[in-house]
Amino acid sequence: MRELVDGGATRPLAWRLEQLQRLDRLLETAAQRMVEALVSDLGRPEVEAGFELAALGQELRHTRRHLAGWMRPRRRPLPLWAWPGQGAVRAQPLGCVLIIGAWNYPFDLCLHPLLHALAAGNTAVLKPSEQSPASAALLAELLAGHFPPEVVQVVCGDGAVASRLLEEERFDHILYTGGERVGRLVMAAAARDLTPVTLELGGSNPAIVLDDADPAITARRLLWGRCLNAGQTCLAPNHLLVVSGARDSLVAAIAEQARALYGQDPLASPDLGQLVGACRFERLEGLLAQARERGQVLLGGRSDGAMRKIEPTLVAVDEPLTDPLMQEELFAPILPLLTVGDLEEALTLVRRAPKPLALYLFGGGVLERERVLAGTSSGSVVVNDVVIQGGIASLPFGGIGPSGMGAYHGEAGFLTFSHQRGVISRPLRPDPPVRYPPYAGKLGLIRRLMG
Repeated sequence: MRELVDGGATRPLAWRLEQLQRLDRLLETAAQRMVEALVSDLGRPEVEAGFELAALGQELRHTRRHLAGWMRPRRRPLPLWAWPGQGAVRAQPLGCVLIIGAWNYPFDLCLHPLLHALAAGNTAVLKPSEQSPASAALLAELLAGHFPPEVVQVVCGDGAVASRLLEEERFDHILYTGGERVGRLVMAAAARDLTPVTLELGGSNPAIVLDDADPAITARRLLWGRCLNAGQTCLAPNHLLVVSGARDSLVAAIAEQARALYGQDPLASPDLGQLVGACRFERLEGLLAQARERGQVLLGGRSDGAMRKIEPTLVAVDEPLTDPLMQEELFAPILPLLTVGDLEEALTLVRRAPKPLALYLFGGGVLERERVLAGTSSGSVVVNDVVIQGGIASLPFGGIGPSGMGAYHGEAGFLTFSHQRGVISRPLRPDPPVRYPPYAGKLGLIRRLMG
């Protein structure tokens, strides 16, 4: 797989467009089977499954439209002392890359980086998550049917298989999506061969709600983002920081929107997905039981172990540093709510926590938005909405610090899987003797030439 790249076969635009066309045909011919696999693995509503595939289609179209421009050498000016000559930056394929996907969006988190790797002229090995077995098996079948094995291969298995890939093979780039703990292991394994890595690790994304935010629209968007894929979305709002003047109206609006979106009995709603894995459900149910005992539940709080469902739940939190619901990314339709005095108090709480993958702000004007941008650090910021940045191909997607490193989507994905190679071309003449020995008497001229 690496020899195909090293030999130059993957350099032409035509080869790269051919691989993207293969991927496009895969999506067109297998869309319904992919939706069925997502329903099987995640109990996801078909419309939400369609969101995942639609995002891939959008990214493919964007990449095919812009790829020739991304590949074009970018001219760079040379200083006076290097004249006559030309400078340029050329994007060069890295080689064979490893993509380790996650279970919550099993197709998107494998195929999205794959299309960027192919667009950049690489070959790729995919390791899908064993926690989405139907999707992983289908990925292996479809990719083997649409790509030669020297271009794309899929390796299925559990964490031990992923460890063997990392320990026994040398890749030219590794992209991992998942939790922080395993991300550290991936980075440690990559360090052995100095392999570059991109880590997409998620994080506890805060949503700040100011007192002039529209309660109904804010509640609807927050609830949708929190309950999308049963809350198992890395970009979902993880907790609310609500200015005291907006608290009561927002709580009432969330209750109203929960009924409007999921009915009187959300556990019976076909539009609310299920949690993956009995152990994960039991851990979350345990946290929820503690919150019920402490009288923190403002809305919802019921669950169904047989279906592994938790209804949309709003929980009041007073001590963010010690409350069990605030210690890690929840990945469930549970939304802790903290009441703050003003925007500055909210920003202080954001800065105390690890840098999140996303930060959301509802309400405020230009001054408040600029204050949030200047006073925080996060992978992305969205004003008056949630989650949508994950489906916008023109923006980079990635975290910072504990929420990840590196980015993809759009041109950022092409650059992630490319080496930016500096190229200088100069004629043999003229060849002035100023840089060659003997150096006596030349220092002043050299300083002037080099500024």
